Amino acid sequence: MSAIELLVELIKVSEKAANIARVCRKDEHLFSLLVQEKAPAESNARFEQDFKTLADCLIQEAIKHDVGKKFPALRENIRGEENPNFTNSIGESITVTVTDDMNETIVSLQKVLNGDEVAARRLADEVYRDIVVDFDKWQIPDESVTLDNDLTELGIWIDPIDATAEYIRAQERATKHPNIAASGLKCVTVLIGVYETVSGSPIIGIVNQPFASGGEVDNYESKIFWGITIGDLKFNNIMPFENTERIAILSPSEQSKYVEFLKNQLKYDIVYSSGAGHKILKVATGEAELFLLSKGTTYKWDTCAPQAILRSLDGELFDLQDTLINKALKKIKYDKKSTRNTGGLIAYRNIDKFKDFLKM
Repeated sequence: MSAIELLVELIKVSEKAANIARVCRKDEHLFSLLVQEKAPAESNARFEQDFKTLADCLIQEAIKHDVGKKFPALRENIRGEENPNFTNSIGESITVTVTDDMNETIVSLQKVLNGDEVAARRLADEVYRDIVVDFDKWQIPDESVTLDNDLTELGIWIDPIDATAEYIRAQERATKHPNIAASGLKCVTVLIGVYETVSGSPIIGIVNQPFASGGEVDNYESKIFWGITIGDLKFNNIMPFENTERIAILSPSEQSKYVEFLKNQLKYDIVYSSGAGHKILKVATGEAELFLLSKGTTYKWDTCAPQAILRSLDGELFDLQDTLINKALKKIKYDKKSTRNTGGLIAYRNIDKFKDFLKM
C-alpha cells in the first residue's frame, strides 16, 4: 500500500473539510442554526462553555465516509472528537450521517436544520464535491513510499475543527509576530493524523488551515501542511524558516510558574495563542521554538496530526509531567483506548535544544 496514495486522499478530505467550514462560516443565517452547546460529558473542562457545530460533525462524518470508501480496511479505525448527535428545535435527536446517497444526507441535515432544505442542500453540495489535488501547490512527492503496516494496523484521529470557540467567535487578534495569530479564524485547523496501532507512533499528519490567507469571508483560502515518517524515510512540505528569536508559544491560561520560568530563566519571548493544533504547527514550521502546556486539557485528536509533522522534521511531542519528573523523553503515543493527554505537552522541533531544557 502506498503511503503517498493515502496522503493524497487525506489531503483531499481535509480540503473538503475546509470548504465546509468556510461555507458554514460565510452564511450568517446558516451559521446561526449550527451552534449547539456540548453535553457536560463531552465538553472540555478548560472552558466554561464548549460548543460543537454542525460543521464539526458533518466534516467528521464526511471524512469517515470518504476515507472508509477509498480504504475499507481503515473504516473501523477512524475516530474523531465529535458525537454526531444533534437535538433540533423541537427536541428531536438526530444523528448526522453521510452515505453514498446524497439525498439521504440531505434528509439528515434538513432535520437538524429545522426543515431548512436550502441550507441542507448547500452543505450537501460541499460534502459530495470532488476535490482536485494540486500536486505542485501542496508539494506532494511522486516517490514510491510503501507503508510498513497493513491498513488494519493503522488508526486515524480526526479533529474536524480544532479551536471551535475561535471558529464561532471569529475575534481576530494578532501578536507582535506577524506569522502567529493570538485568536480568531487563523487559529482554526482541520487535523487528520494516522498512527500505528502497535507502536502508537503517528506516521502521517495533515494540518489544514481553512482561513490561512485572505481577509474576507468570501476569499479565504487554505494552507495545507503535511508530514510522513515511514521507518527512516521522512517527507513533508514545510518550508525553511529562519527565526532569530527564541519564542515559546503558550495558551493564555498557562500557569504563571511556567510562564515565569520560560521567560526569566530560559529567556524565551512568550507568545500566547489559541488552538493546540495551531500552536504545535508553529513549532513544526519553525516560527516558534517551544510549545508547552502544563494541564491535561488536550486530546489525541488535537495532537496526532501535528505530532506526525513534527516527527517528519526530527522533532517530537512529549509528555510534560513525565519529562519534568523523570527527565525522560516520553513521547506521546496513541491507541484505541486512551483519548486524553493527561500529563500535559511539550513540543520541540530541535531535540538538542530540548535536551538543553532538561538540564535546567
